[in-house]
Amino acid sequence: MRREEALKAFKTSFERLSYTRSYGSVFNDFLDFALWSLNINKDQKAYDEVKHLDKEYKEKEAPLMADMLKYWSYAADNDGVGFYDALGDIFMTCVSHGKNGQYFTPDPITDFMAAIVAVDELKDGQKVCDPACGSGRMLLSAGKRNRNALFYGSDLDVTCCKMAVLNMVTNTLCGEIAHMDALSMEHFKSWHISKVQNDKGFWLPYYYTTGAGETTFISRLKNTMKQQETEPKTAGKAVFRDVEHQPTGNQLALF
Repeated sequence: MRREEALKAFKTSFERLSYTRSYGSVFNDFLDFALWSLNINKDQKAYDEVKHLDKEYKEKEAPLMADMLKYWSYAADNDGVGFYDALGDIFMTCVSHGKNGQYFTPDPITDFMAAIVAVDELKDGQKVCDPACGSGRMLLSAGKRNRNALFYGSDLDVTCCKMAVLNMVTNTLCGEIAHMDALSMEHFKSWHISKVQNDKGFWLPYYYTTGAGETTFISRLKNTMKQQETEPKTAGKAVFRDVEHQPTGNQLALF
């Protein structure tokens, strides 16, 4: 199924579930359902996060949620190219309508930003950070250039965090998405994305969650900020460290 066709089909099922509910609640319920579907550790903790769906939706509505998952996967596949933030586009079109300034950065801009911070020079296993990641578009653009880097993102909006996690899982990008305040460094929850190789040689993504304070993201972010304060600043140019290629004063950082 082509991307635009899949987006249209997704919105049809989405509208049907939203007849008696708000768009925002249905969208967030879908994110929880999608995360549950992609979670290989379906333990009690994971179930507790989605058990409200059993009460909220009637049995005859369950196929609509499953259809949304199917159509979203087709849209995210992006006609075989991948690295497309379908969830972000759906969110802006159907849910936020720009409320609270929630317009996500267009792909051409995030691709350009990934280029100017020298993502092409990243070695496998080096780390990329976006402390205000939204739905993860900056990380997706960096992943286009080297999907074997490690990707770290954070956001204060938990809905954005869930979109970013799903975008990373479906593109097999490893790292961490933290629900936190990057200014006060208050941390609430993290999703850690990794991958495992099966007996057929294919890499399969998976994630697990940790609670408040259980993260390495904050220490990495603080160290990066200290390094930026001590590096020389050159007017009109980003300054990079020899090893880590750390840009000064940009949203997308390599750390």
